[in-house]
Amino acid sequence: MGNNVKVRNVTRIPQLKQTLKELKSYAVEVGIFGDGEYVMIARVHEFGTTIRTKKATINIPERSFMRSAFEEKQDSWTKFVKKQLPLVLESKLDAHTLCERLGALMVGDIQKKLTDIKSPANAPSTIAQKGSSNPLIDSGGLRQRITYRVVRR
Repeated sequence: MGNNVKVRNVTRIPQLKQTLKELKSYAVEVGIFGDGEYVMIARVHEFGTTIRTKKATINIPERSFMRSAFEEKQDSWTKFVKKQLPLVLESKLDAHTLCERLGALMVGDIQKKLTDIKSPANAPSTIAQKGSSNPLIDSGGLRQRITYRVVRR
């Protein structure tokens, strides 16, 4: 009796190409979306501004929580994706879910950055008005509105 050995040429290259194409089709957007009050508040704190009234000039210093979080966390976010990528390539995780996980991680890191900023400090009049010395936390509304969305490009 002879042993019958069949060798099949099975390649996953087409599947891998499709998976990579799918990954490339997504983008993760993080921020405060819309055009409401909190978008304006975020912009003011992110870049700083000067408000001039008839009675006074109010200087609100830059307290970047978005850009600075991106600068500080970009490498760890890249490492996160690299660590998850084999799961996507092995079809154990889909590309959209990877993007959802990345978005959630990014939101958490940006919220932490916003909470941790202590400088420049609030003016004494601002501290008295809101009852807190944390420059970017008043009601918590700004922090709560940081979110993400996964979009198709």
